[in-house]
Amino acid sequence: MESRQLSSNGGNELYTDARVSPSSLTYYAFCLANATYNVSLHFAEIQFTNGETYSSLGRRIFDIYIQGEREKQDFNIEEAAGGAGLSRVERFNANVTDGTLEIHFRWAGKGTTSVPERGIYGPLISGISIFNPGRFSTSIDSYCLRLIALYSD
Repeated sequence: MESRQLSSNGGNELYTDARVSPSSLTYYAFCLANATYNVSLHFAEIQFTNGETYSSLGRRIFDIYIQGEREKQDFNIEEAAGGAGLSRVERFNANVTDGTLEIHFRWAGKGTTSVPERGIYGPLISGISIFNPGRFSTSIDSYCLRLIALYSD
């Protein structure tokens, strides 16, 4: 898990937008090989601000489920990242046994629903990456090296 400061001119573009829902978001990855995957969930609180202004009063709290198991309860992006405007990556391992990976974010019934203004304060996610560490070999044959050299010029 890592946190880092976002800046308006030098921040990672991944964290400038997000999917948000009033109650829940569910993502599926289909046709996966049965294996254990590394799942990275990318978050940044981009609706609320730090400080003592009215827009700093909002709180977003939700649960994270992977493959039907609750991995995080009462997850608060701002608290986990160390403030609004900071990115946070949460990493998990997920065992796929039926070719499908399910990631579900569910509003925990806590936090705000109308502060600083009436809106959507349920789960928010900026990005998801899924990696199968067993799929890629650590050795590269000479044919692959030639292709890499050919296409990297």
